[in-house]
Amino acid sequence: MVDILEYLPDEISELREFKAIGDTENLELISLWEELEDILDDQFIETATERGIAKREKIIGITPFADDDLESRRFRVLARENDKLPYTYKALIARLNQLCGEDGYEIDRNVGDFSLSIKIELIKKKMFEEVEKVLDAMVPQNMIFTVELRYNQYSKLANYTHTDLSYYSHKEIREEVMS
Repeated sequence: MVDILEYLPDEISELREFKAIGDTENLELISLWEELEDILDDQFIETATERGIAKREKIIGITPFADDDLESRRFRVLARENDKLPYTYKALIARLNQLCGEDGYEIDRNVGDFSLSIKIELIKKKMFEEVEKVLDAMVPQNMIFTVELRYNQYSKLANYTHTDLSYYSHKEIREEVMS
């Protein structure tokens, strides 16, 4: 934090009028400093503010959904920004690691059947469509790919009692993130 009074001689900085002026200027300097930090953050997708993401969306031609949070919007922009050729299996894995995290998906490639199956971790449910778009662009046309959600497993539900689970429907237990 900046205190403008530190830059004045002691005799002047102790005067009531200069303290009042200093307090007012400090508020302006804090506001300016925060604005500069936002500008620096907006240079990178991972740290961009709402304003920075909105500018990138406009450039790329993305219209955000009404219920999108900042993380979902960053995810969508990042997916489009990293759309570079050539597409290899290694590049696909790198992209999935970037979008979903290394433990956020399972991939099953069957070269003989020309098929690719990807299961995305349940916490990435909102990003499902974007992952499909990325795969549609990256996977060769002669391969069939499927994208599914990796639903809750028994190991995640083992800590719950039957009474705890009775408050949820079967669909909620299977498809919703359990905390």
